Amino acid sequence: MMRSKVLKYLILLALALLIVAISSFWFSGASFKESDVVLELEGPTQISSGDEVVYKLKYENKTRSTLYDLNFVFFYPEGSTIVTNNGVKEDQIEDFSIEKLSPGESGEKEFPAFLVGERGSIKIAKMVLSFRAGDLRSSFEKTTSFSTTIISTPISLTLAAPPSVVPGADLQYILDYRNESNDDISDLIVELNYPDGFSPKIFEPSPNVGNNSWFIQSLRKGEGGRILINGSLDGPEGESKVVSAKLRHKVGGTYVDYQKVFSATIISNPILGLSLFVNDAVDYTAALGDKLTYGIKYKNNSNISLSNLNLEVRLEGEMFDLSKLDTKGGFYDDTSNTITWNSSTVPEFLNFISNSAGQVSFSVFIKSSFSSSVPGASSDKFIKVSARLSTPNIPAGIETGSAAVSSGIITKIGTQPTLNQLSYYNDPDFRSSGPMPPRVGEESFFTIHWQLTNPGNDMENVKITAKLPTGATWVNETRTTENQPAPSFNSNLSEVIWNLGRLPYGTGIIAGKYEASFRIKIKPSVGQAGSSALLLENIQFSGIDSFTRQSIVINKPNVTTDSSVDRPREGTVQ
Repeated sequence: MMRSKVLKYLILLALALLIVAISSFWFSGASFKESDVVLELEGPTQISSGDEVVYKLKYENKTRSTLYDLNFVFFYPEGSTIVTNNGVKEDQIEDFSIEKLSPGESGEKEFPAFLVGERGSIKIAKMVLSFRAGDLRSSFEKTTSFSTTIISTPISLTLAAPPSVVPGADLQYILDYRNESNDDISDLIVELNYPDGFSPKIFEPSPNVGNNSWFIQSLRKGEGGRILINGSLDGPEGESKVVSAKLRHKVGGTYVDYQKVFSATIISNPILGLSLFVNDAVDYTAALGDKLTYGIKYKNNSNISLSNLNLEVRLEGEMFDLSKLDTKGGFYDDTSNTITWNSSTVPEFLNFISNSAGQVSFSVFIKSSFSSSVPGASSDKFIKVSARLSTPNIPAGIETGSAAVSSGIITKIGTQPTLNQLSYYNDPDFRSSGPMPPRVGEESFFTIHWQLTNPGNDMENVKITAKLPTGATWVNETRTTENQPAPSFNSNLSEVIWNLGRLPYGTGIIAGKYEASFRIKIKPSVGQAGSSALLLENIQFSGIDSFTRQSIVINKPNVTTDSSVDRPREGTVQ
């Protein structure tokens, strides 16, 4: 009987403890829930183009944990104009940070901007929050967004452009504007952005600034106007040439974007086709001393024959070594740097039949060094070849009034940096230490020098890396040229790193070379006796040409105890 009572009490106690545990978990919950971090954006859902919008951010910590290192990043909608006390803000991202946000604490922040766009377009603002919570090691991120629809445009803009033209043909852009609001509007500016290859010739009315800006002092309700621009448009076949117009409105002393429109023209198939390439590529990047072989392809795209064609190719740029020019049959005029092919050198030009095609070529070298005395001179960084194929005999039925086509190719000249690598036993700065030749079980010290020259373009993200092999040890003694960072050592990777960041044009040519030196030591093992010991391996220079955006990589041979400048071929381990 007593045993059954004890068992009954134990069962009741276990049930009570279970109920307490469940209740505690149910009512108290976890101390942190990401969903209890409130992040909201508010603003107008509909506006007129050009209106000012104020986005309001609301944030609150409804968790039981303190939030730390809160970083808020606000992304304005595309095409926003942000006006500050210092003028128009170019960057369309704004961020701010809060060190901590205690449980129950909240805050607000506003982000004003002017929005422009076509009727019906949707503008999306976004906020991204990253933070830590309590003692949790993980970081968290929350995102929210808000959409605003442009339902009207107070001033309508219509930009007309021909859907297609042949290269070099004349065309007309027409911009119409009208005040469709219920109020008069003043202080407006119309700006046009012409496509590459467009040459404006005639304006109506004349622009107030340059060749693309017109002032409109006042535009009454219902009033409108028209701007005409006549010119010629050139470009490769099939390319879309986009012209854009922007209307700006003065707000508080600053002009902000009010309305934008775009129109496109396709460069259509001309009577004659012409294309250029260099070293079998259209985007080849040259180096100093390079041989460049240019190819010029031509074609009769019409259904009729053309006669007495003339092909002119002009070489532009100071970096051509014209003493090594091979025209391969073309006639070169050194007064104009022009190569010409006609029916006397290309027989098919006498009667170029329908849908026929051909090709000529020539070769020339790049100079071995930059010619300009001005560091980074832009004229040294690229060369250009322009070609024009034409005939003076225009057959009947050619509506364009022209049988000519032009094309060109620009070739960038890339960086050719040099990494010189030297090893010393008895270094002028660090002196000698340890036996030479090296001996098994004894320490010998060596000094490595890295020297950099750069006759080409500025370089970015420049660094030199190398591995220390087994048996070699980093000695934390370094020297560099003035104001340069010192080499460092990553013990986890057993890697020496000289991280320079930027390597300027002319380093070691018109300015001093960059040099770093560092010491390493070895303690040869019995297995290395009778051969040289490895000091450094996997040596690599890497960087990016700031002008061509090419990645440059230079690999250098390993350094051994036999490689020292002052004690060459004396590194056999004894």
